[in-house]
Amino acid sequence: MKHKLLALALFPLLVNSAHADQPGAAAQPSAEATSSNSTQRFADRCTDFTTNGWAFKSPRNFLTWLDAFADPAIYLEFANRSLDPQSYVRTLSSMLDPGTPKNHLEWTNPEIYNQWVQAAAEPEYYNAVATILFDPGRLTRWVMLPLDERAWSVVGTALNPTTLLKWFNAPFDPKTQALLAKAANPETGRLWLEALGDPKNTPWLTIPTTPYGAQPTSLPSVGKQLEAAKIRL
Repeated sequence: MKHKLLALALFPLLVNSAHADQPGAAAQPSAEATSSNSTQRFADRCTDFTTNGWAFKSPRNFLTWLDAFADPAIYLEFANRSLDPQSYVRTLSSMLDPGTPKNHLEWTNPEIYNQWVQAAAEPEYYNAVATILFDPGRLTRWVMLPLDERAWSVVGTALNPTTLLKWFNAPFDPKTQALLAKAANPETGRLWLEALGDPKNTPWLTIPTTPYGAQPTSLPSVGKQLEAAKIRL
């Protein structure tokens, strides 16, 4: 299991290098387009209250999150979204979803904290974090950010009169009206209360039933956990 976390952090770099050497690489989707799609998926997840917080629920998740948030692309994505009033509507709508209390009640699962304790004792985990943070390509993108056309695009969008018009019309947008209707609907509150009271949403209260009572859980090493974990983006 030694150095598997380090290999995990280096994997995207190795894949990109391999694709660049292939003759047919030009026919494949560009790395920039793939990166943009990945950045959008991360931004969607982090601004959705039914899924945010996922990055800190396991060491493997955190490495994936850090890989995205150590890059300037995610901040440019958030800057663009901050200029769109409907991005706030989508986030607020997710808060009213019954999946929100379920998502946050998952923090009662003691296995989350066991995984972090084990990761804190593995030097390979710190190597993986350092590899992400000190990636030369990533540092170069930060240095060149003032010259990045995407950064200037955000400035142009902010100065565009159409953006201001969107904010003036936001209260009358059908999506905004749907959010207000959802908030005023008693069914929304009922579903929230049901999710809060559902024992399945509180892992620390869910004791496994066995003929001999509750048995201790044997956790695998963090390396095995990270190898077996699957993150849906």
